Amino acid sequence: MHPLLPLHFFSPLTNSVKKTWVDDHFRTPEHPGLWPFKKPLPVKWKLAWGEAVELAHTEHTTSMREGYKILTYVDDDYPHYLKEIVDPPMALFGRGRWNNQKIPLSVVGTRKISHYGKNVSRSLAVRLSEFPVNLVSGLAIGVDAAIHENALAMGATTTAFLAGGMAEISPPRHTRLAAQIVDQSGGYFTEQPFHRAPTAGLFPVRNRLIAGASLATVVVEAARKSGALITANMAHKYHRSVFAVPGAWFMPYSQGPNALIEEQLAEAVVDLDRFPGRFYPPWAKNNELFDLSGGIEEALIKLLPHGRIVNSLQFRERLGVPNNMIFSGLRTLLELGLVERIGPDTYRRKMD
Repeated sequence: MHPLLPLHFFSPLTNSVKKTWVDDHFRTPEHPGLWPFKKPLPVKWKLAWGEAVELAHTEHTTSMREGYKILTYVDDDYPHYLKEIVDPPMALFGRGRWNNQKIPLSVVGTRKISHYGKNVSRSLAVRLSEFPVNLVSGLAIGVDAAIHENALAMGATTTAFLAGGMAEISPPRHTRLAAQIVDQSGGYFTEQPFHRAPTAGLFPVRNRLIAGASLATVVVEAARKSGALITANMAHKYHRSVFAVPGAWFMPYSQGPNALIEEQLAEAVVDLDRFPGRFYPPWAKNNELFDLSGGIEEALIKLLPHGRIVNSLQFRERLGVPNNMIFSGLRTLLELGLVERIGPDTYRRKMD
């Protein structure tokens, strides 16, 4: 059993505090299940830690019996982008694999998908399948299923996050779809213990995984108040790019995407040929030499003379632009190898 698994079930700490403890104090103990930190276990936590160890042993035993895997926060195959958010789970349970070599893009929307939504989902999958992309969604009826199915049809990798535990797929009708995802080098994952039912309150918790594990989020169709907009708002909170597919004013499930665009929380997707390079600039056409002029990347690089260390807060204070623009630009510069991250929210331009 991995020494971090009990921390996943340790109730006195929030996920954000757990992340800090692991980043600052984690060490691998000689005996799995013991307190895995350099700092001693506070006396007031000993009972809760014992209970967490018991739950971890149960989950570990169940995973061995049922054949699903456990990824912990410090494992190499844990989703890289999910590690960046403030409140990642300390463990994920799932089948299949998460491919960190592919760029994850979440596509979400209504369960009551229209003919328009089906066409958009297929068009997105067709265009993006030309690139090393991982299309992420929630295995629900509607837009989620459409993007998973079309990704599989186009030979693209796709991954699902579940609201409940691994005991059963929800909805049950998508059990075969989940198996197909695994068969085509994708996977499905959850942070919930094996027998946890997918109750209503767990879906927003699941949506944060979809948003946090992805470089960007696209909303295809959604009502003004919907789970898809929760995912979009989570992505915005995590400084990820948000995109929305506009629709006719009179279409009820275009109201959500249209509102995101109007409120400047999302950029409109109107040209599928240009879209891959918008959410991941290295995929832009004619990218032999990426042009930084006129964009947020140019403004950032000007604040990064060689050798200077800059915190993201300094970028925001100097440029006066939204957080998501700052982090989108920094992500591009990181991917292009022009800057390097040397600490939490701290960057330095690479030497030529």
